[in-house]
Amino acid sequence: MTKRPGRPRWQLLADDLRQRISSGEYSPGDQLPAKTSLAEQWEVSVNTVERALSELRDEGVVETFHGLGSFVRTAPEPEPANDEIEEIRERLARLETQMEEVYANLILHHPSESSDTATQEAG
Repeated sequence: MTKRPGRPRWQLLADDLRQRISSGEYSPGDQLPAKTSLAEQWEVSVNTVERALSELRDEGVVETFHGLGSFVRTAPEPEPANDEIEEIRERLARLETQMEEVYANLILHHPSESSDTATQEAG
């Protein structure tokens, strides 16, 4: 391992594991080496390895199961396409309009109206 000044060893280990995952050396579903094995390989404490794995867990790159080890996460679900988002926005706008009509038919004030207006009309 090449030590770079200013970078903690846990970050270097996390960077190395991240690079190995992105290069395909570790594929989704693969188990990473045990903490003790990584600690020996990197000549660091198990706490340092845990800190690196914690970083990768926070990023959603790996997941750890008690008693089983750490595994590369499967690829996340793709983000909805822009046309799906636009469809959801249109549906939301239609629902908002329908709710305003319901409130008007019941002679109620829609929650999006200013509370000051509702207070003045009630008094």
